[in-house]
Amino acid sequence: MSFLTDDIMKGTDWRALERSVARLMSQCGWLDVAIIGRSGDMGADIVGTRKSAGAIRSWVVQVKAIMGGGYVGTKGLEEIIQAQSIYGAQIAALATNGDFYPAVYKRKKVLEKAGFEVRLWNGTFLKGLIEKWPEKHHLNRPLREYQKVIIDKAIHIFDEGGRRAQYVVATGLGKTVIAGEIAIRLWNKGCCKILVLCHSQDLALQLEQGFWPRLGKSVPTRYFFDGTPPLIYEGVNFGLYQTLIGYLSGIEPGTFDVVIVDEAHHALSHGFRKCVEHLAPRFIIGMTATPWRGDGKSIDDLFGEPIARVSLVDGMAMGFLSQVDYRLYCDNIDWDAIPTLSQERLSIRDLNKRLFLPQRDEAVMSKINLVIGEIKNPRIAIFSPSIEHAKRFASMLTARGIPCESLSISDRVERRKRLLAFSGGKLMAITAVDVMNEGIDVPDVNLLVFLRATHSRRIFVQQLGRGLRLAPDKDKVIVLDFVSDIRRMAEVAELDKEARNRGKQSESLFLRDGVVNFSDPAGQRFIEAWLSDVADLSNASDTEKLKFPEGL
Repeated sequence: MSFLTDDIMKGTDWRALERSVARLMSQCGWLDVAIIGRSGDMGADIVGTRKSAGAIRSWVVQVKAIMGGGYVGTKGLEEIIQAQSIYGAQIAALATNGDFYPAVYKRKKVLEKAGFEVRLWNGTFLKGLIEKWPEKHHLNRPLREYQKVIIDKAIHIFDEGGRRAQYVVATGLGKTVIAGEIAIRLWNKGCCKILVLCHSQDLALQLEQGFWPRLGKSVPTRYFFDGTPPLIYEGVNFGLYQTLIGYLSGIEPGTFDVVIVDEAHHALSHGFRKCVEHLAPRFIIGMTATPWRGDGKSIDDLFGEPIARVSLVDGMAMGFLSQVDYRLYCDNIDWDAIPTLSQERLSIRDLNKRLFLPQRDEAVMSKINLVIGEIKNPRIAIFSPSIEHAKRFASMLTARGIPCESLSISDRVERRKRLLAFSGGKLMAITAVDVMNEGIDVPDVNLLVFLRATHSRRIFVQQLGRGLRLAPDKDKVIVLDFVSDIRRMAEVAELDKEARNRGKQSESLFLRDGVVNFSDPAGQRFIEAWLSDVADLSNASDTEKLKFPEGL
C-alpha cells in the first residue's frame, strides 16, 4: 500500500495530488520541502532542496491534476519556468498524474539548450519512483531516550484502557516526532482512523509533513480546511477545529479512533473544547511546547496530568539543543526613577513606561556589529516591535553591510523568496514581528535579537526556541535581549534559575553558572527581589498593579 493511491491518481482532488507529490519528494530524499501553492503563487506549488554532486540545489515544482488520463500542454511548462525565475530556483519540475503532449517534450529540449534545467514527471514516473523507495523514510531517525519514554507511557495507558494522555515538550525537541510514532503504533493496534487537530492552517500543513517520516509510505494522510470536512477513512486527517465545528452534527462520537491535539493550550477555547468533547475517541492525546495560558486555566482538565515535561533547559542539558549565551541588556533602566516609583502602586503598563528608557536603533546595531565578530557565518533573526520597525531596521542593517529583509509582509510569494534567500545564505539576517512564532519553520540561526518584549510567556519561549536547534559548525546561539518589560526580566531570570538548578544535577557544566548574563548587575539584583515578592510576574497582565519590594 502507498499514500499515492489510485483515488488521488484519478486527478479529482488537485490538493491531494499536490501534497502527495510533496510527500513523494520528502520520502525520496528532498529536504526543506514546502507546499506553497495557493492563489497568487506565481506558478509554484512546491519548493525544496536536494543534494547533488556535493552541492545543495533548489527546486520549484508545479503540479497539474488531470482527470480521465488527460494530457498537460506547454502552458504549464511556461508557468513553471516563470516560477523558477521568480523564486530563484535552480531546477524546475512539472508534475502530473496524467501525461504530457509531445509539444511539451519538444519545448523542454529547447529550454535546456537555453540553459534551463527542467524535469517532467508524469503519472507513470511518480508511481515508479515511490515503488523503488523503501518503506522507511530517510528522515526516520532513532528515537531519543526521553521520546521513547513518553511514547511507551502513552501506549501503556492505551493498553491499560486509559482514554487520554498529555505531554509537554519544548520547541526543537521533537514533540511532532513523538506524536507521529504514537500514531503509527496505535495504527498497528487497529486504530486506523486518526484525527490531528490544531488552530491554524500553516500549523496543520507543518504537522502533516512532520508525521510523514514516522508513518512511512503505507499510511495515507489528508488535510481539511477552507470549508471541506475531514475524510472518514483509514488514514490520518490534519485540520482545524474552526472547520471541524461546522461538521460536528454529521460526525458520530467515536468515529475517530484517535484524536491528537497540537498546541493543546488552545483547546480550552469554547469551540475547540466542544469539538474535542463531541468526538469521544478511544484515545485522545494533547501535546504542547508551551502549556501556559493567559487566563490561568489548566489544560490538565481536558488531557490529564502530563506524563512528561521536557523543557528547553532539559534539552540543553541533554545536548539536543544548542547551548545559549543569553545577554540581557539592562542599560535602559532608569535607576534614578526607582526611589520615586518605589513609593507608588503602579500598573505594569505604567511601570514599563516610566522604568525603561527608549532604546536607540543605532546603539542596538552597534552591539549587533560587535557580536557578529564572535560568530562564524552569522545567521541572525531579529524580533521587532512593529511591522514598520522591522522594515526600517532591515534597511538600516543592509546599509551597514548586513544583508537583511523583513518577513513581516503580506505578500506570501515575496516572504517565501526571502526565506529561501536566508536559507541559501544570500541574506545574513531577517526581521519579523511574530511570523516565526507558530506554524512557520525557519532555518537555524546562531544570533537572536529581541527588540520586542512579548507579553506572553508562551510566545517568548517559542521565539527563543527558534535559535536552539543544533546545526553543523554551531557551538551556541547568542541572544541579545534589549529588555523593555518587567515581565521579560522575570521570565529570563526564571530560565537562568532553572539552568543553574539543572546544572547542579547533571554533567552539563555550561549550565552550572546559568545561561543569562545581565549587562548590569543591579538589574539582576532588582529582578531577583521582584521574584521573591511576586509569585508569577511573567504571566501578570498589563493592568495588574504592583509595588516595589523594600530596599530597592
